[in-house]
Amino acid sequence: MYGPRNTLLVAAMVMLGMACLTAQQARHSLFGTIEVNKSDIVIHGAHLQRVEVWAIPTGTGITPDEYVLLGKAKRTNSAGSNEVWLFRMSSCTAPLSAAEVFIKAFSTSGKLIGKKSLPSSGASEVCDVLCGQR
Repeated sequence: MYGPRNTLLVAAMVMLGMACLTAQQARHSLFGTIEVNKSDIVIHGAHLQRVEVWAIPTGTGITPDEYVLLGKAKRTNSAGSNEVWLFRMSSCTAPLSAAEVFIKAFSTSGKLIGKKSLPSSGASEVCDVLCGQR
């Protein structure tokens, strides 16, 4: 039905398609785990463009427009499938007055791929965890 030449061509096209699919999957952005170590927030992920740390101020009736960008985490190793990002609290001399702190991760194309909160809530607990009191 097919000659050896056509069979080889079809096999090459299938292998090329599989290689392209594997390459695309290998660059898939991933927002992994978050750890808090004294005043450091460590974020694990893959193929991320940027990682932001946000705080929700204390008070009632707070809207997303009032959330505060604390800063951007810095990647501590090379970009790829096993990235480690670090955010250091610059100063805990002034009390951090946040009801919640959360992390936003962005894909290499700049799209928000996830938002995760730190495992503490309430102003006292957030401040204690981030300023090394616990």
